[in-house]
Amino acid sequence: MSERRDEMPRHETMRSDTMSAGARPDALPDMTDYRVRFEKIQAEFIEEPKVAVEKAERLVEEAIDRMTTSMHEQMQELHRYTDRSSDTEQLRVTMRRYRDFIESLGGRGAA
Repeated sequence: MSERRDEMPRHETMRSDTMSAGARPDALPDMTDYRVRFEKIQAEFIEEPKVAVEKAERLVEEAIDRMTTSMHEQMQELHRYTDRSSDTEQLRVTMRRYRDFIESLGGRGAA
């Protein structure tokens, strides 16, 4: 079986695992809590439509803030690896992580 070009060989995976979990732009943060909270707000819509919509708006603003903070933290972590290393292999792994980060923004890398 031939290896696809975009897959990291096993030895490279081990090397890249030396980065902290925070450096992995695997996906956007888990939004389960926001979905559950939204469902509760949605159930309030029948009794208080305007209040429910206002609560939903605040919830979305909170979720956006959380996502933005998470993305900035991931970017800072990746940047630290770039600053600390001139090793081509480490820079290559960091470049791949930037690519994964971009893909996660579109949901392609999200689990």
